[in-house]
Amino acid sequence: MTPRIENQLRTRRNVGLSIEDALAALLSKNPDQPKNEPDVAASIGAQLEHMELDSMPTSLRRRIRDIIARVQPNRVCEVGSGIGHLSAWLLDHWSNNSPPDHFDMVEAGGKFGVILTRLLRRYDAEDWAHVRVGEYESLCAELDSWQAANTTTDEAAYASSPPLRAPYEIIIVDVGDVGKVAAIKRSLDMLVPGGLILTSEPEVPVADVGEIPESGPENPDQARVAAFNEWAQFITSINQTNPVGFVPLFGGTLVGIIQA
Repeated sequence: MTPRIENQLRTRRNVGLSIEDALAALLSKNPDQPKNEPDVAASIGAQLEHMELDSMPTSLRRRIRDIIARVQPNRVCEVGSGIGHLSAWLLDHWSNNSPPDHFDMVEAGGKFGVILTRLLRRYDAEDWAHVRVGEYESLCAELDSWQAANTTTDEAAYASSPPLRAPYEIIIVDVGDVGKVAAIKRSLDMLVPGGLILTSEPEVPVADVGEIPESGPENPDQARVAAFNEWAQFITSINQTNPVGFVPLFGGTLVGIIQA
C-alpha cells in the first residue's frame, strides 16, 4: 500500500476503526480546505453550461480535492478531464501547496486537450502536469508496449517519454456512466499496491427502455441501463476482494476503491 494512504488508514484503525470505517474516514471532508470554488473552476463551470456539457457535481469535486490534500500523492491521473473543471480545483490546491511529481490528465477529445494545455500554462504547471490526448485504453496499451521495449533494452524506446507516468497512487475516473467499469478495471492495473481509485456512482436509470437485445444497446438510454447493470455486477464482485467506500454527497455519491 502507498505509504501515505497506508498511514492514513493505519492511524484510523489504531483507534479501533474497521478497514471499511477507516476508508470512510479517509474519504471524509477535510475541514482544513476552503469550501468556495476556485475562481478559475467557476469560470470553467460557466463555460460548460454555455456548451451544454455536464460535469461532476461541486460536492464531489470539492471532496476529491479534500482527499488529494489529505493524502498528498506523488502521482495522480485524471481519466476524462474534459475542459478541466475538476482539474482546476486540483491545480488551484497545488498552486498553494506542494504539487505531485506527476499529474496526468487524460482526455480523448483533441480540442479539449488544447484547452487543458492552456489551463496548465495558467497555473505554471507544465513541468509536472501533462495532458494526454487519446483513448485511455489505447494509452494504457501504448504504455504496455513502451515498458516491454524498455525491458529489452531498446535504447530508442527508453530515451522516449512514456505515454503515461504510471503507476499512480490515485486515479480519478470521470468518463461518464458508459465505459466507467472498463476504465476502472484498467485503472486497477495502473495503481501501485494500495493505490486509490475515486469515481462517482452512476445514477439509477429511470427511463423504460424495453428489453435490451443480446447484440447490445440500440440507443443511449439502453446504453445507460446496460452500463448501470454492469456497474452493479462489478461493485458486487469487487466488494468481495477490495475495500470499497461510498460517500453520499449532495448531487451524487463518491466511490473509493483500494487496490488490494
